[in-house]
Amino acid sequence: MPTTPKLLLLTTSDEHWVWLNEACTDKFLVIKESGNFESVAQRVKLVGPRVAVVDFTADSEFDPLTVVEQLHTIEPKLPVLALGRKSAAEALMIALRAGAKDFIDLDAPNSDAQQILLRSDEQSEAKIDTGQQGHVVAVLGSRAGVGATTFSVNLAAQLRRHSGNDILLLDFGLPLGDGQIHLPCEEKQGTMDFVECVRNVRRFDSNLARTAFKRNPETGLALLSLPRNIADLREISSQDALKFLNLIKSFFATAVIDLCGFTNHDFVANLLYTADTIIVLTDQCVPKVVSCSELLKALADRGVNSDRINLVFNQHDASLSLTAAHVVGKLNPKRWFTMPSRRSQLIEAVNLGRVLSLSDPRDPFSKAVHHIASEVGLMSSAASSSAPAIASLTDGLSGLLRQWSKR
Repeated sequence: MPTTPKLLLLTTSDEHWVWLNEACTDKFLVIKESGNFESVAQRVKLVGPRVAVVDFTADSEFDPLTVVEQLHTIEPKLPVLALGRKSAAEALMIALRAGAKDFIDLDAPNSDAQQILLRSDEQSEAKIDTGQQGHVVAVLGSRAGVGATTFSVNLAAQLRRHSGNDILLLDFGLPLGDGQIHLPCEEKQGTMDFVECVRNVRRFDSNLARTAFKRNPETGLALLSLPRNIADLREISSQDALKFLNLIKSFFATAVIDLCGFTNHDFVANLLYTADTIIVLTDQCVPKVVSCSELLKALADRGVNSDRINLVFNQHDASLSLTAAHVVGKLNPKRWFTMPSRRSQLIEAVNLGRVLSLSDPRDPFSKAVHHIASEVGLMSSAASSSAPAIASLTDGLSGLLRQWSKR
């Protein structure tokens, strides 16, 4: 399913941000960056913008000439446009001399801005390589109680430890809030839930990304949960939900979505459209295998094919008559794995407020999670977007970052 192309707007003006959002309608997803550019190089790589727009009005609190120069250094193929008012002739000339390919006039009709953006996108010499965008992993359970939440928490914790990157756990499993039981957070942190974030998708920038999510102090993981009243999900559209999930790839190296026990197949299928990796957990129990088969069929009916599924047998027991290999032959997943039974160790870790993968990396459960993450490419994805990979870009921005960090 094609995603909306991203536009990176460099401005400190919320008014200009709203104006460009309205001008773009659904043609571009506008991501705003303002005065704090400590991670600007990494943001460009994570966002993978098709077009960048720099505010040349007097409202901006930075030097737009320097911004354009540095954007060309970070990504030479990225079309950079200027935003301003043609009535200010001097600003127009400065923008074009700085290397801006075109000029968006704030006083012109919105349709003019959209045409300029679409033309710039079409005429660009090459599309930006978005291979280092954030990665979305969806973890489902054949039914509640198969361990999908525990797996999601341990997977997210291992990805965080492996890469050092910012990792988000979307706590969408049922019963509500189980993820926060595994990863307790301070109550004053991150008061927004998923519905509130989707409602505010058009004003979601790096500042809001830092404050919207709860944080677990032990792991450093960010958490976002469903609203307490799950009926609130009806108030947001699937399109806006997908837009938000695509947007968070610009702020987190990996987002792990725990969908354990979620029975709304339409909602789940919509989330899976934006997922890069899908993992489904079950065990060697006939009712749960039947539920798994029904889940996969329901998803296939909605366009999510079995060749995207990585099946995990939790609490695997080789002595049972219903073998994993027999189930795999019926369900035909892309890959399949087994997890050892470590029930008492996992319960003890939760009771002590710990994550087993961190407190005991040598435990067979921890090793199995790491093996699965490696086999489906999550460890390499996390490493590819880590800070060292863009160190050379960050070095080139040091002067600019010091200047803006003081603002």
